[in-house]
Amino acid sequence: MSPDKCALVLTSSVLVTAPNTFLTDPEERLRQYMDAITFFILESPLSRIIVCDNSGYTYPVLLEELAASKGKKIELLSFSGDREPVLRHGKGYGEGQIMEYVLFHSRLIREAEGFFKVTGRLKVLNIGRLLQRCDAHEVYFMPVSLIRPRFLVPRAARPCVEVRAYYTPIDFFKEVLLDAYKEVSDERVFFLEHAYHRAMVRASSSPSSPGQTTYKIKCFPLAPEITGVSGSNGWTFRERSGWKKALVRLVALLGYIRPLDK
Repeated sequence: MSPDKCALVLTSSVLVTAPNTFLTDPEERLRQYMDAITFFILESPLSRIIVCDNSGYTYPVLLEELAASKGKKIELLSFSGDREPVLRHGKGYGEGQIMEYVLFHSRLIREAEGFFKVTGRLKVLNIGRLLQRCDAHEVYFMPVSLIRPRFLVPRAARPCVEVRAYYTPIDFFKEVLLDAYKEVSDERVFFLEHAYHRAMVRASSSPSSPGQTTYKIKCFPLAPEITGVSGSNGWTFRERSGWKKALVRLVALLGYIRPLDK
């Protein structure tokens, strides 16, 4: 995939209000966001970076200056999301609002064919090699567990896709995933991971209309190496060791790593 065809979207919520959130300190959240954004400016091959915050926080212009010094464009979007449904349904609903805002308000998103989305305080260390092996016209999601075969994953987590990092053409996202977040309900244990999975299963099971583009939904050619701290549960993500990377490759070759469980 040519970097010119793809934008990077980083979701942000500095002043968090969503329930069941482990990390709530705004100063620490901001520190982690700034660290991740700086990483992508310096290390990512993508020249269009969109940061969108749904808590009303405005990022400093020094990020624009840093991006410009590297020949990149960065768009710092900020809005105050609808808090009541987020409190009622959960943080996945809030992320859905962010993506909706990006699709309708970003200038840079209109210059790309697709986007690579990363949860804002996380880094994808191998983003360059990963995107080199992707096709801009295909959809890339990972299952929530890579090493365990799906039949060993807890039943409630099987109909899920990983939403920390994924790639999708813009048209596919608008047609299939844009409104999926409205089904999220923490109370029913139905998260954004479930909602996106359900929407894609429906789309892949429905016959294509005449003239409609057919998209392949597949796993990334390489497993994303994600590092950082989850704001949801406080888990720390570290780069996999060499033997774990080898094991993931083996499990993938055996066909156990699939994005959708139909």
